[in-house]
Amino acid sequence: MKKIWVYIILLFWTFFFGTTSMFSILLSKKKSNFKYYGISWGKTLGRLFGIKLRVIGKENFDNNKQYIFAPNHSSVIDFQVLLIAVNQYLVFVGKKELGRIPIFRTIIKVAGFVLVDRRNNKDAVKSLEKLRADMKEFPRSVAIFPEGTRSRDGKLQDFKKGAAILGIDTGMPIIPVAIVGSYSWWNRGLFTKNPNIITIIFGDPIDTKNSSYEDRNKITMSIKDQITKLRNG
Repeated sequence: MKKIWVYIILLFWTFFFGTTSMFSILLSKKKSNFKYYGISWGKTLGRLFGIKLRVIGKENFDNNKQYIFAPNHSSVIDFQVLLIAVNQYLVFVGKKELGRIPIFRTIIKVAGFVLVDRRNNKDAVKSLEKLRADMKEFPRSVAIFPEGTRSRDGKLQDFKKGAAILGIDTGMPIIPVAIVGSYSWWNRGLFTKNPNIITIIFGDPIDTKNSSYEDRNKITMSIKDQITKLRNG
């Protein structure tokens, strides 16, 4: 019952903030306008879902620079709370299936997001190359969930190399991020006396400037190691 209600609320407010941000971007020619609407989207959902957000480690990055944020993924609210915590023009790399709904496909494209086919490595690489080229004109930070999909049991899954590859290609530092509490919130009952606390913990930046494609496995393992330590406190 709770998950149905969450999906209905999520769909409505995603459509509302998505369309308003799309028109704002189209009229102003500024993709960075998504920052305001994205954070408002996250805060609105947070209030409706009774979520209290705690942020740790913001001193680990400069809010005036762009990064690749690599968080674990356990619920449908992960990206929205990450938008609030990062407080930048932030887009995410998502699965291609999200583009099946025409209006959402348009919103995602206008805002500067990118969708990849996880089953087609060549297509995924091409999508990331397009994102890299667009980022030169419209700088932004990017969120990539290294697990590729939501964890069904709250445990970390195998990590894919997309964040490492984009970091190597762009030279952008990678910030491992632990999202703690979203899995419990997602699987908790609709009415509960306990507060829904989600904690976002930013790790130390991983420098990619002098890295080569051969370093992708090492960087991916560094991301996973940091997230594991951050989650275990």
